[in-house]
Amino acid sequence: MLLVGTVLSALMMRYIFEYNDAKGFTWNDALMYGSIISATDPVAVVALLNTLGASKRITTMIEGESLLNDGTAMVVFLIML
Repeated sequence: MLLVGTVLSALMMRYIFEYNDAKGFTWNDALMYGSIISATDPVAVVALLNTLGASKRITTMIEGESLLNDGTAMVVFLIML
């Protein structure tokens, strides 16, 4: 899902906001931006689950998914760099 968000964010920067090669904004730049912006942070969701008394298993699964997304975003960023 993170990769889809990365590509959609890059497409948005290139075509909707018109940051293109003429302005010095390459596809690598757009994909680096996309990898940074598409990584989600579930801190609010985990805090809400703790407040509602959700099971530890659900909280751990959401935290694990967040770590996986952050790791994938870092790898995509470094590849584009």
